[in-house]
Amino acid sequence: MNIRISAVIITKNEVDRIATCIQSILPLTHDIIVVDSGSTDGTIAKAKELGAQVVQTEWKGFGATKNFGHTKAKYDWILSVDADESLSKELSLEIKNLPLEKGCVYAIDRKNYYGDQWIKYSGWSPDWVQRIFNKQEVQWNDNLVHEKLVLPKSTTCIKLNHKLEHHSYRSLDDHKEKIESYAALRAKIWFNTGKSPSTLKRIFGPIFKAFKSYILKLGFLDGKNGWIIAKMNAYLVQRQIHYYTKIKSEQS
Repeated sequence: MNIRISAVIITKNEVDRIATCIQSILPLTHDIIVVDSGSTDGTIAKAKELGAQVVQTEWKGFGATKNFGHTKAKYDWILSVDADESLSKELSLEIKNLPLEKGCVYAIDRKNYYGDQWIKYSGWSPDWVQRIFNKQEVQWNDNLVHEKLVLPKSTTCIKLNHKLEHHSYRSLDDHKEKIESYAALRAKIWFNTGKSPSTLKRIFGPIFKAFKSYILKLGFLDGKNGWIIAKMNAYLVQRQIHYYTKIKSEQS
């Protein structure tokens, strides 16, 4: 018997991953809301075929788009899942047996993959994310990227035992494409909030980011992919600074 929980997923062009995501949630609930912002690859049709309710909206930013999805959910308790994530059978069963108490949010440790490899170091593990909450008590903030839940001070965070499967990048090109998107958003946030990357960050930021990932976070133990992740982390900082400089020049 399904517990009284709704699942909310935001999508854009996720036809190759949305089925795995939705199918992993179906043992838990049939109230699955897919909030789509402009898919052209068949994501919408595939989600509907699998029984999800699809609502379409313009992109509002990560937090605001997820909050919009809450308004379409049948139940107060929300399971927030990304299209590149899926629940294991063990995690689904654990969630199904939760008491879901008011005043609590529930955090899940993500099992992050690069290709087919589970990345155990590189700063990718552990990766606790708060994904189960009551929408009457909790909402996402309006951050354009790296959104977080806004929690009342009295909130208790309960960590679950089983992991959420996360396949964040389809390929190296997909990784680079996401870096471009996230870097542009981060630069926009810096500019809008009056922040500016320091001279030290501009000069040493990329190399320190790679050093932190590969050495301090033991990324070398992840083998070849650990080195790739370190290089891409450096590239991310480079692109953030690039986009910030571009915005500044356009506004001057």
